[in-house]
Amino acid sequence: MKKYFILLLLFVVSPVFAQGVERVLTLDECTRLALNINQDILIAKEAISFAEQRVNEARSLYFPKLDLNFNVSRFSNDFPTLINSHYLPATILLPMIGDVDYFYSTKLALWQPIYNGGKTTATNKLAKINYEKAKTSAEIKKNEVVAQVKSQFYKNIALKEKIKIYKDYLSKKTDANLQEQLEILEHQYELETLELLSLIGLELDTVIDIEGTLETEKLNLDLQQCILWAYQFRPEIKTTQYQESMDNIGVNLITMEKFPTIMLGASYDWLGDDLEKWERDWYVSLNINLPLFEGGAVFSRLKQKKIKARQTTIERAKIEDKIKLEVRKAFSEYTFWYNKLLKIEGSKTKSVEQDILKADIKYNYIKSLAELLNVMGKQ
Repeated sequence: MKKYFILLLLFVVSPVFAQGVERVLTLDECTRLALNINQDILIAKEAISFAEQRVNEARSLYFPKLDLNFNVSRFSNDFPTLINSHYLPATILLPMIGDVDYFYSTKLALWQPIYNGGKTTATNKLAKINYEKAKTSAEIKKNEVVAQVKSQFYKNIALKEKIKIYKDYLSKKTDANLQEQLEILEHQYELETLELLSLIGLELDTVIDIEGTLETEKLNLDLQQCILWAYQFRPEIKTTQYQESMDNIGVNLITMEKFPTIMLGASYDWLGDDLEKWERDWYVSLNINLPLFEGGAVFSRLKQKKIKARQTTIERAKIEDKIKLEVRKAFSEYTFWYNKLLKIEGSKTKSVEQDILKADIKYNYIKSLAELLNVMGKQ
């Protein structure tokens, strides 16, 4: 009996049960959910896995190619016939035989590239750089999602604190105007909660409550230091650097097409038209191929790659200017609300309007700080 009484008491006094709340979320939990469920981040993770397999594929170019082929041909021909196929050991001459007959063959072949102008090494470097670029792109998307979740979470916290201030005041004094504003705030909080649920990937009908405060550390930052941090930590800078490296390797790969290719091969064949009588052939071959003329296609592709490399260099300068603008704007916004926060916290005025204004300033300060950290590439 005592056990049931305690459970009943907990049900009555717990605000979570009283409001039908399914989950109480902190900022850390919201961020974790977003990183695990957000579709853009999941797509970026798949892109990393794809790039990793391209690295494995490129690595295979260092190894020899070994083929084992078995063939049985049933034929009936009125004239001698040539069979020429990639899968046969060699071009086969079938004699003129009136009745249906059979031809059997088995081939074991091995080919190992000896020299191809460095194309294998360049292809492997290209695959590895593309893998690093995919990881950087995923980091960019992660930073975007984290910044959005933080901003939305603190927006909800600010609305929640304002609602609490209104309710505390209205519990002591009736005010029709404030009651109307409270209802508007509660409706706005409901809409912002839907936005938060969408960002973190939960079902939109999930009933949640959030737990947190608007208290945070006050940072007195320097503009030039913020710009330097952005150049150091922003993933976009790394992405353009990777792309520049990839373009340069692409230029080298096109240039290498003019170099000779040397292959070493070996083959052992078993041929015959009778299972008991087999002919055995073998060879070891050194193959050298030197491209001489392709109608200018190589030179055209080379010019295309060089144009693409120049575009990437220009794009990098554009991104650096964009980052510098974003940092300056975010720093200006942060400085404005930083000074506002210092001013209102030093004020002696006590009123519901002052408390609401303070909650708004705290929210805008934290929002501006989160944005500044985001444009600097720091979380």
